[in-house]
Amino acid sequence: MPGIDYRALRAVVSLGQVLELLRFQPVNRQARKVRGPCPIHDPNGKGERRCFSADLETNRFKCFGCGKGGNQLDLWRHARELPLYTAALDLCDRAHIEPPQLTSRAVKPASRQQTPDAPRSATG
Repeated sequence: MPGIDYRALRAVVSLGQVLELLRFQPVNRQARKVRGPCPIHDPNGKGERRCFSADLETNRFKCFGCGKGGNQLDLWRHARELPLYTAALDLCDRAHIEPPQLTSRAVKPASRQQTPDAPRSATG
């Protein structure tokens, strides 16, 4: 299973695009912020009218009803009730884009050479 570059995916797909795919209908729009029914716990928009808030510039959301919050990929994952990897593939499919793949694993640079008598930190 190839790794997905979640950071690259979030750079390509905006929160506004995710809200559009979820058919979110805002009740209130103020510049970069939208409010309305939560697409996670109230996908049909029949419950609390303004418990969901999203900042389209920072790509962050918060629902004051169910308590969920995060970025656009988190919203898709919660709304579709999928694990993160599967949600990322599903979002790419729905947005008609290729899933961005990790090119290499992040390598932690060696900060200093360990010697046998040098103290070791708890984190390695």
